[in-house]
Amino acid sequence: MKNTVHNPFCHLATVFLILISAMLASCQKSPINGDLDGQWEVMEVSPKPETEIVGERLYYCFYLHTCQLTYYGDYFTTGNFRHADGKLTLDFPHANSQDKKMILRQYGINTNPVSFTVVRLDKKNLILRDGETTVTLRKF
Repeated sequence: MKNTVHNPFCHLATVFLILISAMLASCQKSPINGDLDGQWEVMEVSPKPETEIVGERLYYCFYLHTCQLTYYGDYFTTGNFRHADGKLTLDFPHANSQDKKMILRQYGINTNPVSFTVVRLDKKNLILRDGETTVTLRKF
């Protein structure tokens, strides 16, 4: 009869590796907003704002429950959003001065908070509408 010796450290190491793998997998944050999560470049705001302050390289960035607006690679403001039932509601509590309201208009945001109807949302395109204003974005 063959005499086999079981090494208890081998079993302990196996259990330890399984636990570490499970912990690392659980720490990753997944997109909770589906295709909306990520950075979007504003391609067109129609009708164009009456006063153009920032005319190019405008971005919306959605992550978790936060929306950040940037332009020319610089930070503008951060707000909260809710996406449900074909609506996207944005609120930028620190953008209430007249100058900041004029910059919000460059993003197609005429009221703060604003509730857009989501006309189209897929992995590459986002189209938002608020009354007569349509904002066309592409995933960046």
